[in-house]
Amino acid sequence: MSISSADGKMPVVEFVPLGRGREVRRGVTIISAANRAGVPIGQSCNGDGICGWCKVKVLRGMENLSPPTPIERRLMASCAFAPDERAACLAKISGDITVTTGYW
Repeated sequence: MSISSADGKMPVVEFVPLGRGREVRRGVTIISAANRAGVPIGQSCNGDGICGWCKVKVLRGMENLSPPTPIERRLMASCAFAPDERAACLAKISGDITVTTGYW
């Protein structure tokens, strides 16, 4: 179930298979939501979009993420992201999403 910006509800981010979810404000990054939910996501560049360690697989709600910026597109190409993967440090949330990583 996607939440549209017109309904006033806060988006929910689900982290599977950890079974953790978190309501977040629109416009926060996936990594910010993960930090607030106590979910570990690898990172080394502090959101500069150069390391690719924060790559997450979007299982549901890709349409509820901001379009990739030029920085994220460059990172996605250099780190061979799959079409269903995004950089958690750069992708901003606008509605419900479900994500996972290979190391959870």
